[in-house]
Amino acid sequence: MIRKIIILTLCLLAAGRLVSAEQKKFVELISYKKSLDVSKVGPHDEVWKAVTPYKQPLQRQSLVFPKPADVSVKEVLIQSVNDGKHIAFRLSWKDATLDDGIKIMNFSDSAAIQFPVKKDPLPKDFMGEPKKPVHILHWRAWRSRDKKDGFQTVKTAYPNMTNDMYVFDYTVKGTGTEKTQAEKDIFIPGKAAGNPLSFDHKEIIEELSAEGAGTLTSKKGIENTTGEAVWKNGEWIVVFRRPLIVSDNESVQFKTGEKMPIAFAVWDGSKNESAGRKAVSPAWAEIEVK
Repeated sequence: MIRKIIILTLCLLAAGRLVSAEQKKFVELISYKKSLDVSKVGPHDEVWKAVTPYKQPLQRQSLVFPKPADVSVKEVLIQSVNDGKHIAFRLSWKDATLDDGIKIMNFSDSAAIQFPVKKDPLPKDFMGEPKKPVHILHWRAWRSRDKKDGFQTVKTAYPNMTNDMYVFDYTVKGTGTEKTQAEKDIFIPGKAAGNPLSFDHKEIIEELSAEGAGTLTSKKGIENTTGEAVWKNGEWIVVFRRPLIVSDNESVQFKTGEKMPIAFAVWDGSKNESAGRKAVSPAWAEIEVK
């Protein structure tokens, strides 16, 4: 009889834990409403001092190739504020080296925030899944350098490089040498293929969509997210800013009082991290817009 009571008690405890786990499926973050213009908030503004950061653990991406053997960034601190019209996210993490160049075998420091386009049904936290897209806001350090110093090109990356002649880059002028930029771009493979990395951008944060690993697509013409990034004393601080509501139906939409699943990723350029070689949050978290 005593044995049956013990077994029954253990079963009830296990069931209670399962219910509790289901209720606490998401780690909750809060976007606090503040009386300021959040569309212009910067990395070091006073408002952040009053917002307790959430410490998001990160782990190596281990589901698809290329997989990193390990990652150097084990956690990222998250803060968020909104003003009822715009929302901002402040990410900060330790990184001993500044990696923002475009030379061959230079990998850029990066960070990304991911949201489901639709919460029901909820897509998988790793890049979404077919017919369940995710919306990704991707910051790269080289884009911040572009905005600060001008668009980086082969000539700026390798200022002492010599070459005989580029197609249509004539030193003399005359009949047959006048070509439009579009005609010249045909001989620049990246531009000819429409690679978004080959073109200058207004914003430092790129907006992308995905429906599973290997399906990442740039949302061309969509630049609703602005940002600022600062690296100092071995730490990155990156701010993402965007309207709560945008006209693009395939973008994340926020509503005051509602919760939105959210996930994170960080790349350390000095460790040759790029694409699938990254540190990721282990599951969806959830942010509530106050």
